[in-house]
Amino acid sequence: MVTPLDLEFSAEEIRSSGAAMRRCLQQSAERGASIWSGPVSDLAQTLIEFGRADLCLARLVEGHADGIRILQQADHPAQRGIYGVWASKSAGTGTQGTKINEGWRVKGELRFASGVDLIDRALVPMLVRSDPDRDSQLLVDIPADAVSADRTSWRTPAMDASRSFTVQVDLQVADRDTVGTAGFYLDRPGFAVGGLCVAAVWAGGARQLVDVVTTGLRAFSPTSHQLRRIGLMEQAAWQARTAVESALGRLPALDTAAAGRVIAMARTAVVSACETVLDEAPRVVGPGGLSSSPRLSRTLSDLAIYIRQQHVDAELVRLGGYALEAGEILAP
Repeated sequence: MVTPLDLEFSAEEIRSSGAAMRRCLQQSAERGASIWSGPVSDLAQTLIEFGRADLCLARLVEGHADGIRILQQADHPAQRGIYGVWASKSAGTGTQGTKINEGWRVKGELRFASGVDLIDRALVPMLVRSDPDRDSQLLVDIPADAVSADRTSWRTPAMDASRSFTVQVDLQVADRDTVGTAGFYLDRPGFAVGGLCVAAVWAGGARQLVDVVTTGLRAFSPTSHQLRRIGLMEQAAWQARTAVESALGRLPALDTAAAGRVIAMARTAVVSACETVLDEAPRVVGPGGLSSSPRLSRTLSDLAIYIRQQHVDAELVRLGGYALEAGEILAP
């Protein structure tokens, strides 16, 4: 299993420049090749460790792994380089596909396109007319540098090194660049599993905060109140990892619908645990720690914005509905 400890960069060096991030990402992609396309349990454990090192690097590694697994599931050859998956439809954005000759015209706007200037290829779902009465998504493999990126669209230091910008897509692709059939991207069993891999990165981020806080506090004599709050953080980080590992252990025995519910519950549990860690860390270190540790400040802001990908309230409504309809459907 490749971990950040196998790489040649420290946590600070990873974030020192775009070039350093690119080199570390390349090393990760190359050395972890067997993991990105291997058992999901190994992948998730690896992503936890990357999240523990740096959330921006982990975000990009997870995107590469997701891209490689999608191509594998579609029995589509991967091209050389680092992959990302640009599939956000935030605020009504997205791409449209129009059939032309022996290919497609892909046009539209995508938000949160991570890895601009860092990755080589991107998988992009475009909306196409699959039959006279219905539209569906068709996935295309495009060069990441073929888009126009608004590098001013990300206006916070949080997760800034992931280079997640709004991009304009307007290009032509050949039929051979389509991945799978219409509807494949959302209908494949691996779609929900990909959400669990993102939660693994969040769980690693929770562990990272515990690491940073405890490392800084070892130079002092902590109060009983600080020890209690560290205990809460330790417990929450354990719960986050356990939620991911528990879901992973149950997936092989579940059908697609039940697996989706377990993954949704695991993701929500991880977010709840991360919120506990985010709340307790500043209370432990106080203004002195918050003002003197760049890595602590960075990890706090990175994790806070990253976990907001999960729409917790909407997910809890769905889970509550499942419980009313079927009782203990998720019991061990």
